[in-house]
Amino acid sequence: MTPVRTWLRTGLLILAGLQTIASVWQYVFPRAFYDHFPTVKLDPPYNEHLVSDVGGLGLALTAMLYFAAVVLEHKVVMSALIGYVIYASTHFLFHVTHFGNFSLAEALGVGTGLGVEVVLAVLLLYVTWATRGAETKAPAAPPRG
Repeated sequence: MTPVRTWLRTGLLILAGLQTIASVWQYVFPRAFYDHFPTVKLDPPYNEHLVSDVGGLGLALTAMLYFAAVVLEHKVVMSALIGYVIYASTHFLFHVTHFGNFSLAEALGVGTGLGVEVVLAVLLLYVTWATRGAETKAPAAPPRG
């Protein structure tokens, strides 16, 4: 495996791992997520349906990222990362425009953490786009026999 593909797989697995933690917690223990995940309870009132639905959607995104990391096929990786970039960017945008109840430390923590996810996802998307022809240009393995 080339260094670029190794880096791409590692990045996809990092995004998937982070998303897994939050999504499983949201889906399986929505009240605990609301009460204990940093800064979540500073937002609107608890709604079990909303929190568990978001957790389920996060699990779907997680599955796409893990699948993309395993197969490393250009179209699969692109679709998973495009979906993730849209999710991560809109999530980041919401939080950085709703810091009314946050302390400076909470605002910096949330903004930085969510911003790092966006930057990593965009970098991975760029690498995937820039290397889009590499998998079809590689010579075929000789037939066994």
